[in-house]
Amino acid sequence: MNHDVCDDSMSLPDTPSPPRFLLRNQDYVVFIDTEGGLCLLHPERYNAIDPIRFPFPGVITNAVLLGPHTLVSTWVEREISLARLAALDLRETLQDGAELPDLRMAMETGQIDYHQVEGAIWSHILDAEPLALCVHDGDLIFCTHRRGIYRVTSDSDEVWRRKPISWKSLDELPDGDVIVSLISNGGAIWAFSLGGGWAEIDATDGSIHRRGALQFKSSVNQVWLGDDNEWLFGLSHNRMAWWIPDQDQLHMEISMGPIQDAKVSEGNWLITGWREDIVWKKSDFSDEHSEPECTPRSEIGTRIVNRNGEGHWVLDNRGQWTPFASKAD
Repeated sequence: MNHDVCDDSMSLPDTPSPPRFLLRNQDYVVFIDTEGGLCLLHPERYNAIDPIRFPFPGVITNAVLLGPHTLVSTWVEREISLARLAALDLRETLQDGAELPDLRMAMETGQIDYHQVEGAIWSHILDAEPLALCVHDGDLIFCTHRRGIYRVTSDSDEVWRRKPISWKSLDELPDGDVIVSLISNGGAIWAFSLGGGWAEIDATDGSIHRRGALQFKSSVNQVWLGDDNEWLFGLSHNRMAWWIPDQDQLHMEISMGPIQDAKVSEGNWLITGWREDIVWKKSDFSDEHSEPECTPRSEIGTRIVNRNGEGHWVLDNRGQWTPFASKAD
């Protein structure tokens, strides 16, 4: 296969390096790799438009598209315990920034605070590990470890901040109240914790409408929002859960390994992960229980993309694309 161009109208080229995130809106496709590099892909052909750039050392741990042309990400360099939160204008050429040896030297000379994300609209030092990001009504919501949750404008002006959320039922669970996901849903922000805690937060002032804890007996890795306030959880111990709070329903299933991405299609969950694609249907909840439909894949699926007329495709950990649940994979 030619990795630079598509062989036909259906296939897609490999990504420039192994993927971590793939973000899309109407005009941009942003590719972020496992080493903290990023570039833009063509919005239809998905080939790299420019070379991979590294605006700051370390890995990108969270990323969202804020508005039509702004990328907001968190960079974490664990070797020297540095973190940055910054916004990049995607209309401008992405740039390489400082390298790790530069930061080591800056730490020795007391000038580390002068190093920010290269080419950023704004870039901030974080004194605690960033845990999650989401976008709500054109603003950014983010949280940091043991510091709290914040809402800021696209110009990084603070709207509100609130103290960390706690759950009495998780007091004895180590790190049970550490936030792993923030998701905008209607007029609220939903926060989910490692131990299964959840909270519905008023997006206007950060107050809590309601909170609770789900008894998974597993750690929460990732959370996805579906239709009509329905949620999918990727859990530790190769488990997943479908939660419908308005109907007080919680359904659990076993997977081959950690799930990596999920999308809703016609009321069903399309899921990819550890060498399998899964279709989980509501009909599986019936008394005559049937297991989700699983299709093996040769590699680990990392992202599901709806290509509209060409269906759902999966980007795997090698950076290669295949149709979702393709038996020829």
